[in-house]
Amino acid sequence: MPDLELQLREDRMLRNAARALVTADIAHLKREMDPESPAGPDLTSRARDLADDTRDYVSGHRFQVGAVVAALLAAIALWLFREPLAAIVREMLADEEDGEDNMEQAGDDDRSLNEQELPAETQA
Repeated sequence: MPDLELQLREDRMLRNAARALVTADIAHLKREMDPESPAGPDLTSRARDLADDTRDYVSGHRFQVGAVVAALLAAIALWLFREPLAAIVREMLADEEDGEDNMEQAGDDDRSLNEQELPAETQA
């Protein structure tokens, strides 16, 4: 029983410490986002600078960015259609295995002869 009470106290202390950190982070973000605070214009100017840098990079590297966008769109399309594509692949693999089984069955008849069953004149 004392172990449970000790564990409960420790858990409560950890919870309260985590709550204090989250509350402090929220207060800090509110101060930064307030347009009247001294940090407010700084935040918007940083966002504008980032947008300008991004625009400059994209205009200078159109083909590289286009390739990345195309790869991203292809990945999204594959993700969205993963179940139908997986079903198609499974069906193709099953058909291929069925075809191999049929080939083996047909081949068993042709290759079932061995040297003992051959006539004496064909054996060397």
